[in-house]
Amino acid sequence: MNIEMENLFPDILGHESVKNGLLHAIKTGRLHHALLLSGPSGIGKAMLARAMIQTLWCVHSSIETPARCQNCPQCNRVKNNAHPDLIEIQTDTATLKIDAIRELQRKLAFPPYESQRRFVIIHDIHKMQDAAANCLLKTLEEPEPHTTFFLITSQIQRLLPTITSRCQLIRFAPFEHQTVVQFLRQQGQSQEMARQIAALADGSLGAALELANEDYQRELLDTFEGILNTQSTLHAFSIAATLKGKKSLSEHLLALLLTYIRDLIVMKTAPNEPIVLEHYRERMTQRLPHTTCQSLQRAATLIQDIQDAFLGNVNELLAWERLVIGMHGVLYNT
Repeated sequence: MNIEMENLFPDILGHESVKNGLLHAIKTGRLHHALLLSGPSGIGKAMLARAMIQTLWCVHSSIETPARCQNCPQCNRVKNNAHPDLIEIQTDTATLKIDAIRELQRKLAFPPYESQRRFVIIHDIHKMQDAAANCLLKTLEEPEPHTTFFLITSQIQRLLPTITSRCQLIRFAPFEHQTVVQFLRQQGQSQEMARQIAALADGSLGAALELANEDYQRELLDTFEGILNTQSTLHAFSIAATLKGKKSLSEHLLALLLTYIRDLIVMKTAPNEPIVLEHYRERMTQRLPHTTCQSLQRAATLIQDIQDAFLGNVNELLAWERLVIGMHGVLYNT
């Protein structure tokens, strides 16, 4: 990384080509009015959007020499989400509704309060209902000269083509496995635990930090153990009911289950090869005689089907019931 990039983004790991491209756009005055930041959750898309806004508003910054001190009033207001010309939209629900976009348009009808440029960050834009997307499209088709959008998504395939066509697409790649391991080691994790968490985090530092949290780890592993040791259909229904509405836990649990099944396949077909969940090896060895490669492949396909289903509108409870009962059938050869 060059000195300028080190000074501007000392707190943001990786994504050098993205940072260079955005910095070039600032210097040349060619920052697109709608930037679509696409990539896995937890890899710094929103963090970099805020950093770019700080760079454009920092009192020490100029077009010729961009700066981001992170200490001036402007930088602090962005960090604390307290700047009147920064509008941020996010939802904890499954959908982003048209009312939120209409309220945004009402605000955009007025000029910025105190800056020459206003910024809008919309998180999880793939959650927009079609009506909301079409409503936003009108704003993107006739952009305000003083408004810049940062649209953030981890599921770009769910966006309407008319939305993506109005934006400049910026792709964020997942972090390399070893980068996540090194990051976790710096956070105090052991080498083996860092390696296992990194395998589940799928290139996301945000996911890695969440998985490294002891309370979260305990809940995840307790649920994982419960699925592996399901005794009956009634027990499966009980476990499925506890997972409804727990999006992050569900994603990590599915990744953990898929890793477990893949490790079983490795142990069955290439017993001398390393596995990810090394501390489960003894229990896996006990399960091996009761499974076949065909049944394990069916389990992997089932998990992947549920992962795909969660990308769209799905009955969570029924999906989890199907998954837990299916896993019981594989692991107990029923």
